[in-house]
Amino acid sequence: MILLPLPVLHVERERKKRRELLHRLRRVLSREFLMDLVKGEALEAFDRSIDVHVSRLRAAIEDDPRRPRRIITVRGSGYVFAKAQD
Repeated sequence: MILLPLPVLHVERERKKRRELLHRLRRVLSREFLMDLVKGEALEAFDRSIDVHVSRLRAAIEDDPRRPRRIITVRGSGYVFAKAQD
C-alpha cells in the first residue's frame, strides 16, 4: 500500500472540485450541490459554511469581491460560476 502525503491528497480533491465547477459554468448550482461537492455530505438547515467557502473563493479570484463578476449569487437558488462579465 502506498500512502500519499496529506497535502497531495488535498491538492487532488481541490483539483476535482475545480473540474466539477468548470463542467457547470453558467449554470445555477444550488447550495446543496456545492455542499455535497465540498464536504461530501448533505446540507444542514442552518449550515452557512458553503457561503464561507464561496466568500473565500471570491476573495481569491475576484478583482472586487464585493461586486463579484465571476461567482454570481442567484437569490433563493444558489450560485453561478461564470466567465468575467462585461
